[in-house]
Amino acid sequence: MPAKRSLTLALALLLVAAIPARGASFPAITVVDTIRPGVDSSMALWGKGRLGDYLYFGADDGVNGYELWRTNGTSTTMVADINLAFGSASSPYGFTAFGEWLYFAAADATEGSELWRTNGTTTVLFADINTTGGTGSSDPGDFTALGDWLYFSATQGDGDRELWRTNGTTTNRVSDIRPGNDSSNPEYLTALGDWLYFAADNGTIGNELWRTNGTTTEIVENINTSDSGASSSYPNNLTALGDWLYFRADDGLIGSELWRTNGTTTEIVEDINTLASGGSDAYDFTAFGGYLYFQANDVTHGSELWRTNGTATELVEDMNTSDSGAGGSYPYDFTTLGDWLYFRADDGLVGSELWRTNGTSTNRVADINSGVDSSYPRHFTTFGDYLHFTANDGTDIGKTWRVNAAGVVESLVLPGTNAYIDCMCDNAYTALGGRLFAAFSSNETGNEIAYFDDPNVGLPETSRDGSAWSVTLALLAALTAAVGVGLRSKRAQYR
Repeated sequence: MPAKRSLTLALALLLVAAIPARGASFPAITVVDTIRPGVDSSMALWGKGRLGDYLYFGADDGVNGYELWRTNGTSTTMVADINLAFGSASSPYGFTAFGEWLYFAAADATEGSELWRTNGTTTVLFADINTTGGTGSSDPGDFTALGDWLYFSATQGDGDRELWRTNGTTTNRVSDIRPGNDSSNPEYLTALGDWLYFAADNGTIGNELWRTNGTTTEIVENINTSDSGASSSYPNNLTALGDWLYFRADDGLIGSELWRTNGTTTEIVEDINTLASGGSDAYDFTAFGGYLYFQANDVTHGSELWRTNGTATELVEDMNTSDSGAGGSYPYDFTTLGDWLYFRADDGLVGSELWRTNGTSTNRVADINSGVDSSYPRHFTTFGDYLHFTANDGTDIGKTWRVNAAGVVESLVLPGTNAYIDCMCDNAYTALGGRLFAAFSSNETGNEIAYFDDPNVGLPETSRDGSAWSVTLALLAALTAAVGVGLRSKRAQYR
């Protein structure tokens, strides 16, 4: 090997050795009590959305009301005081990134709750959809992207809640599914292929499954045709798996069961509860490993863990065999980590605890609250090599937990008195870059922000000037340039 190349390789190996090692200990937590310092609560992160390097959310600083803020952990600032009326709040919610903007609903002092957007520099009222009386609210929600459009439901006038969309330039109602001032109330907006599926009521056939591609809006199927076709099947839990959209619906004959559609064919997947009009109440659909996992009740086993691939529908595990096997473990909150699907369930012996399955093996991971009491694990969030969650071990509420792919569970005592991570929201945790943000509370800080810097989430970003990794890259680039040796792919080497 030429001398220059040997020298380059040796120095490169030394530099790579200088790259920060991936740590294995529980990441340290940093509490941010700058929005409303002291014991009063800002209620930050109870609703949030990501755009670029920042996490956006509503918070109350005690002066401007509940307004729009953002943080990256290092910098936490108010983005805009949207409602300037003294003591009033704009109450932003529904944060959804689309293109270079973050869209959300908020109310200023004159327009009511309408469609707004921000890019972090500019925050504007984007569309005043309900102009009734000047202060009427359209209350836009259920934001869902499909192609170049962001779809949502909104109210125009005193009622008339219908399906709308915007591409960032044009905002218009997609279709008046229920003509007049009555509302079709579109909900559960879910994209599949070139179509957006949703539940809606046109006032004639009840609440059924619809779809749109922005040009054509049509009913997919009138599933419940009882009472002259005016009854509702109430489709919900819409979840895509492969080329099919799975959902729960009631056809008026066999109860609420598992259905699916590909837009052409709509069919019942399985009558899990075979009792007349019983219904299995299939719930909490999650795609994992080519299957749809969910909770369902077949009466014999109670509410247990099921799965389907559209061809075979089967009971994965009867975890609660008490009461002659009909007790029900009520599996819930399915979240993927590696080759496992984690969830909480109650086996009737030790309460509601942490479980997992890979489709072949299903087992309880840990009895966090030892004995018959439940730890109620919740807010499952995958972050790096771990699944983070909140649970109560019965002795100290001030802990946060995580588990790795090997099933090893560990905890961290949080700083402060009566400290905990939780919120009245879908999830207390949100990952952003190399940080995991959380809705944190303690006697000393009230409800505020905290975050974890986890060395297990990749290497430090190269954009962080002065980081060990960025310095290493710079030195390596300079070294290879100096000796005239480039980094080449195998493909380039063997041309």
